[in-house]
Amino acid sequence: MLKLFLFVLILITLVVLSIFIDGVMELHKQEKEDKKNIIRDGMEGYLDKTFGFGNVTIFKSILCADGSTRYLVYLPKYEWFKSPQYDWYEVYASQNGYKHEAVKG
Repeated sequence: MLKLFLFVLILITLVVLSIFIDGVMELHKQEKEDKKNIIRDGMEGYLDKTFGFGNVTIFKSILCADGSTRYLVYLPKYEWFKSPQYDWYEVYASQNGYKHEAVKG
């Protein structure tokens, strides 16, 4: 009788645990999807639209002589079993919005 009770108790525990893990995985998937759908304004929004959400990293902000701020950003390119190569861009605000230029290195 005790063995049967323990077996049923273990089965119930495994079912409840699987339901909990499934719920946590679904919640994680939903949060990840919601994070992608966030629309950001300003320079971050421009970087998201141009290079993809979260693909570029701001390396440095530079204050120009005319008082505007320029940002130096990099975009990593990954290849199989190789260290990443980086594409560098300078992003700045213009009268028509934001623009970027590739930095030759």
